[in-house]
Amino acid sequence: MGVRHKYIMALNTTVKVGSISNLSDARYCAGMGVQYLGFSLDSHKAEYVDPPTLQSIREWVVGPEIVGELSGLDPAYIQNTARQYDIDCLEIDHPGVVDRLDTLKLPLILKLDISEFQNSGELQEVLTRTQNKVIYFILERSASSGIKIEEILELAAHFKIMTGFSIHKDSLHSWLDGTEIFGISLKGETETIPGFKDYDSLAEILEKIEIE
Repeated sequence: MGVRHKYIMALNTTVKVGSISNLSDARYCAGMGVQYLGFSLDSHKAEYVDPPTLQSIREWVVGPEIVGELSGLDPAYIQNTARQYDIDCLEIDHPGVVDRLDTLKLPLILKLDISEFQNSGELQEVLTRTQNKVIYFILERSASSGIKIEEILELAAHFKIMTGFSIHKDSLHSWLDGTEIFGISLKGETETIPGFKDYDSLAEILEKIEIE
């Protein structure tokens, strides 16, 4: 087993970095104080990580919760796949399977695309129905949405919401300061050369919320 990377930083909000596919990202994020590291368990995705690779990465990091990321509506597929991995919690992307994963005995994170909701009332209904089954929500936006930022911030006063929108470093504090947003969700990047990464985009965000 390699020497594990210890926290050397602390952040002033909860952060999840998902779609991690390599040790470089995992160690960098752990060192920056990221609390949740997410790995795609979907074999059809470019950032897919197989069980031996994830286990190898786990042996090099300590501190963050390891999140398995799975998509789809098939609870049998989700359960069978998740059981192949040593993960701390599971992220799913459809509220319809939340009630059908009890046998996994894993904390759940629910990722939702707000573009799929007509209005904030529809979104609130899903949040209300599932909030006792999940540890927090990640809200993303794949297309334009009628749900306004102000409405999301209002919902954040009642639900544990992470924003997974594209966040520019200069607008970051407008999301966090004086609001009840639970945290932010970011994504890892593909390694062009094993062991070599350019961390400008991640670093710009993480350094903005680093506790001095």
